[in-house]
Amino acid sequence: MNPLKRITLGLVAILGLVVDSRASISITIASPNTTSGLIYQSDGTSLNTTGFARVGKITGTIDFSKSAVNWANYQYWNNIFSDVNGSVGQGSTPSTWNFNSSGALSGSATGVSASAFSNGTLLYLWAFNYGSVTAGTYAAGGSFPVFTESDFTSGLVTQWAILQADEWTAPADNLSKSLVINQITPTDTRQIIAGTDVGTGVAMVPEPSTGALMMIGAAGLVALRRLRKV
Repeated sequence: MNPLKRITLGLVAILGLVVDSRASISITIASPNTTSGLIYQSDGTSLNTTGFARVGKITGTIDFSKSAVNWANYQYWNNIFSDVNGSVGQGSTPSTWNFNSSGALSGSATGVSASAFSNGTLLYLWAFNYGSVTAGTYAAGGSFPVFTESDFTSGLVTQWAILQADEWTAPADNLSKSLVINQITPTDTRQIIAGTDVGTGVAMVPEPSTGALMMIGAAGLVALRRLRKV
């Protein structure tokens, strides 16, 4: 082989290794302190420490009408949500996505694929009132705790929040990004897709109660009777 060609191929291989080693990013979640940037239960009380959170991107057009907590809507969001961990993001150390007793969420995912989450990609936070990443296998490129229909019908998953902020974008290769909860604009429905601003943070939305569903059903029957009379 030509010596010059040999050197050229060697340089290409080295450059390839350099690119591969740099083609990853880090994502962290941070609350500025213990009294702001928090996530609460729907009634405004502190979130249980077993709450579960996912960070990722959304592919496709968002249907904002699917914010209510139920199994059908979970399937919808799960299909368009790609995590920074798991098979898409390939991020590691996700076991640190944890809530403390006051509702502050913190943690990090390192080694996230920069090709899957290119610079400027909008990042979303999907938080639940049930589940714990420390109890599941949420490893790089592997699986993570996903919910089943029985988790909803048995009353385990009853609240969630889906949030985004303009500042929450994926960084350039080999850099990191911190998602701060209080960067969310309370009046912007694009940013609080599901949740309620409570001043010091965001409260999750609850699943429709049985009483509320009965009232909706009764209202529907009244409307139907009126239509029949016309």
